[in-house]
Amino acid sequence: MSALSVIEIGIDPTIELGPVTLAWHGITIALGIVVGGVATARYARERGLDLERLSTLGLLLVVCGIVGAKVLYLIENGDIADPREWLGTRGFSLNGGVVLVAVAIGVYIRREQLSLRYLDAVAVGFALGLGVGRIGDVINGEHYGPPSDFFLAVRNTHPQADTPDPAVAFHSGGLYEVLLGTAIFALLWPLRQRFYRPTVLLWAVIALYAVGRFVESFFRLDSAALALGLSGPQWTSVLLLLVAGLGALWARARYSTREGEPMEGAAPQSPATASDPWVQSATKSS
Repeated sequence: MSALSVIEIGIDPTIELGPVTLAWHGITIALGIVVGGVATARYARERGLDLERLSTLGLLLVVCGIVGAKVLYLIENGDIADPREWLGTRGFSLNGGVVLVAVAIGVYIRREQLSLRYLDAVAVGFALGLGVGRIGDVINGEHYGPPSDFFLAVRNTHPQADTPDPAVAFHSGGLYEVLLGTAIFALLWPLRQRFYRPTVLLWAVIALYAVGRFVESFFRLDSAALALGLSGPQWTSVLLLLVAGLGALWARARYSTREGEPMEGAAPQSPATASDPWVQSATKSS
């Protein structure tokens, strides 16, 4: 296997600052939250959304994202009944975070009668945050797959990396998710103003992520087959794709193409949705 044909990383997975030990995994997740939050805030300002509400949504995203990702990982690996595994700093299934975050934020938005465009704002920020947050996994050698000489395969030469052999390059699930999140953001961000119906941008992000995560799982070794030759994360991705499709159909039936104006005969809007500047402009132009 030619070393020139793969990516080589020799970075220590941790940074020692005197008595303090920092992990690249945590550093890049924090950076991902910040960078994703910037994109979310930019989208929210463009839509005239209340930026103060984003702090609550951000807290829900962080807490529910971590809890959901950890719980699903424990379920997928049969460790949910072992309390010792609950507080482990490694071992997360991002699909679980996506599901719990979506549910928690959806409940909050419904309770507070906020515009559904908050969901779109969080979704577009999630894509960028994913691209940045998974960089630490690449440095650590986490979520590796079979050995490979593919040009995107990664050889982690540091002895503390998670990969089993520093002399061998492996498919890197972490790198593939960096590329997946970056690609989703690069595709949808320039088109964000064309998503006139609320939540359609959300469903687009979820669908693209689900497809990418489904394919990526074929190149990882950290999830055993669950049924029909597919792993737990792949079945979760299938479920997410189904939910995204149904959600897009609902949005199409609920809203017209005139920038979020409800279809004739649809249920009344919440006060927040009624005050959405895009809805107001659509109403005035109709």
